[in-house]
Amino acid sequence: MHVTLFHNPKAGDADTSAEQLRSILKDAGYQVRYQSTKKDWRSALDDPGDMAIVAGGDGTVAKVAEAFAGSGVNVAVLPFGTANNIGKALGVFGDVRSIVEGWHAAPVIEMDVGVVSGPFGERRFLEAVGGGVFAELVGRGHAELGDSTVMVGRETDRALQLCRRILEEAEERPWQVALDDYDMSGDYLAVEAMNIGFAGPNIPLATDANLSDGELDLVLIRGEDRERLLEYVISRVENGSALMPSLDVRRGAHLRITPPAGWPIRIDDELIDLVEAASPSDDRRSSVVDVLIRPRAIRMLAASPGPRSA
Repeated sequence: MHVTLFHNPKAGDADTSAEQLRSILKDAGYQVRYQSTKKDWRSALDDPGDMAIVAGGDGTVAKVAEAFAGSGVNVAVLPFGTANNIGKALGVFGDVRSIVEGWHAAPVIEMDVGVVSGPFGERRFLEAVGGGVFAELVGRGHAELGDSTVMVGRETDRALQLCRRILEEAEERPWQVALDDYDMSGDYLAVEAMNIGFAGPNIPLATDANLSDGELDLVLIRGEDRERLLEYVISRVENGSALMPSLDVRRGAHLRITPPAGWPIRIDDELIDLVEAASPSDDRRSSVVDVLIRPRAIRMLAASPGPRSA
């Protein structure tokens, strides 16, 4: 089988080199074309062979997988990042060689893709669109967690500690929210439109999220949820595990949100300033963000047994 390996050489352990990955794939019977995602990787999209393999963190996985939406090409994931929320949602984790060998019998999940539009134009997403606590975690995470040369401890634990500080400091702000034309506007610490169940450092905000049901999982986090979320985060840091508290989660196909004035939104792991994105001629409507789902758009290989699918 001919495959293309889209690889972020900056992700994962230093010992997991391109040569090692190609060797593992060759041993499993694959003929490999290598493509670094740090170069002109889009040139390899037109002819990926029988399967596209993405090795990297959530950002790499999302941008490459989204590019194959509607193509009918099977996409397999080797999660080499910190959080690996997409891999976790697909049930893909563990030994690389075992994951690769399992692909021959792995189920295919026809995964939904999110589409978000606003003053920045139109974009796709695989994880979530939102604002508030987890958008701030994205923004501050780049600055406060990025330089590992001056920090100690696992990056996931540092991200949880940062999430704790952000939750402690967060204030409710007014959001305009309409899900399938049902008005859910109110004061929230965070609003997250989830395509998968996990956000940030593997926090399962939408525990029943379905990868291929054609719906968003809208998570609305209020001030009254703060203490229970803090207990969850603290237990994750101290004990390595915790029971996620129940949150207000609604499902729908079309979401329209207007964040509080001056608040950015996140699209997966990218932070967008809506004011900067708007053209000078735009009026107040420029802060409106529309979120839709494109059902069953990407053929993703899952672990066996795979995650729940519609």
